[in-house]
Amino acid sequence: MFVSFLNANAQNPIQEFNFNGNLNSADNSISFLGTPTFVNDRNGIPKGALRLTNKAIQAVVGELPQSNKPKTISVWVKFNTVNAANYIFNYGAPVNGQYFGLIQQPVASGLSDLSLIGWGDANNLVVSVPLVKETWYMYSVTYDGNVSKIYRNGELLKAVEGIQRSAKGYILSLGKLNTSTSINADIDDFKLYGVAMTDEQVLEAYNSSKPTIATAQTTQVTSVPKKVAVTSSKAQAPIVASSVETNTAAKNIEVYSEGKRILETNTINIGDLPDGTYLIKITNSGAKK
Repeated sequence: MFVSFLNANAQNPIQEFNFNGNLNSADNSISFLGTPTFVNDRNGIPKGALRLTNKAIQAVVGELPQSNKPKTISVWVKFNTVNAANYIFNYGAPVNGQYFGLIQQPVASGLSDLSLIGWGDANNLVVSVPLVKETWYMYSVTYDGNVSKIYRNGELLKAVEGIQRSAKGYILSLGKLNTSTSINADIDDFKLYGVAMTDEQVLEAYNSSKPTIATAQTTQVTSVPKKVAVTSSKAQAPIVASSVETNTAAKNIEVYSEGKRILETNTINIGDLPDGTYLIKITNSGAKK
């Protein structure tokens, strides 16, 4: 009954790009322009994701919602550097309230500003979040004509009312902000919806597409939550969710910072985390949360 409810409320994208060895849309009706480089996707599948390194690509997408029409855009991103700005996507004109773009700013003091750009400070939605290099995140942004929301890994980060987002135009760019290019990241499963998805739908979209990487066997780690102080400049051994002695229960690792879950995975190298204090929770992946 529960699964049927979620499926009944799921939304289908009006356009999507999976980047499975090509730049074509899923229905092969359009394509991004450029010379691509393909790498492993979040599930480790070869040539299943697009790598952009200081270059941008563009496509003419006729389904882009115009003016203040409802919209949702979601995309999986892995940042290969967090010390420079990453311009994830955008469309529209560089005029107050007529732009729709997502930017992850450089990390400073362990945090990075995530910005939904509308052009003009009053039209931007900004939230500071922890950011880990070479970690896959799913970003979702929604707009219903009045309320703008930003999500990461299915969790609502921030919402704001009353910002006009009258984006017009059909040129979709990845890696650009207006005429400037800045990105060093892997991109996968870009999806465009003609509705503003609900919190529940965004979470379901994340849960149905999050990585399913097999775990490696190593020394067993404790399942008791604990706080650890991490200094990123020191070499640290990776924490890997291993099998227990019976070799039947895989582990799930959740990392929290400032009360927010910033990472959920089966393996993590704590040397990649910015300096700070974290709560690491380790449970059986099949355990009920």
